[in-house]
Amino acid sequence: MSHLTVNIDMVAALREIRGLAEPDPAHVAVLASLAGADGIAVQLRRNRRFVRDRDVYILKGIVKTKLTVEIPPVDELIETALEVKPWMVTFGADQVNGDGPISPIDLNVADIDFGDTVARFKAVGVHVGFFVEPKSDQIKGVSRAGGGAVLLDCSGYSNAQTVEQAQEELDRLDHAANAAAKAELAVHCGKGISYRNIRPLVELELVDEFVIGYAIASRALLVGYERAVLEMLQLVRGQVAK
Repeated sequence: MSHLTVNIDMVAALREIRGLAEPDPAHVAVLASLAGADGIAVQLRRNRRFVRDRDVYILKGIVKTKLTVEIPPVDELIETALEVKPWMVTFGADQVNGDGPISPIDLNVADIDFGDTVARFKAVGVHVGFFVEPKSDQIKGVSRAGGGAVLLDCSGYSNAQTVEQAQEELDRLDHAANAAAKAELAVHCGKGISYRNIRPLVELELVDEFVIGYAIASRALLVGYERAVLEMLQLVRGQVAK
């Protein structure tokens, strides 16, 4: 059975709009956990836009399930993550100014030796994943780096304009997930997954963890956060039709 990790970056983004103390991502993390979420995820960017260091430290103290922190491979953020010791660190790429969201990392051109970095995290009990495009060479790159999980970029699938395009992208994800499973990597999926498009991904029966944020935050405006998480959990577990 697949699990659900709720990304709460949108809550921090809403807080940023007014520059106030609310809404507090920690409060939403509690609501998501009470609704049954299997984990909480945040992105910590180098410019600290939206999620702040303080948020991560607080979340480490209150999240009783799995806390995942997504970061670019920047020394300062690596040291912060090593100090926090979340359940998992997921490496992705970002722009030099850190203004854009974390994007898939290309392990074929990354100018960093991840071997030592991954070993440092493993030494303190932190799992390591990589946010990558659904390509076999990237799966191999994660294995070479010593990672234990892949977060597959589903944006091609979620942005497809036709049924044919969606099927092509779903096939890519299927092949990548199979390659990851054969390499004994945990398979996580994220980026653009919604209440309307998740079912075909669930039916692959290859995804260990779905990482979903925007869709849940949007639904929560209508029905409340706990119910929005519960409805997504039901879809992840194949319990209801949408």
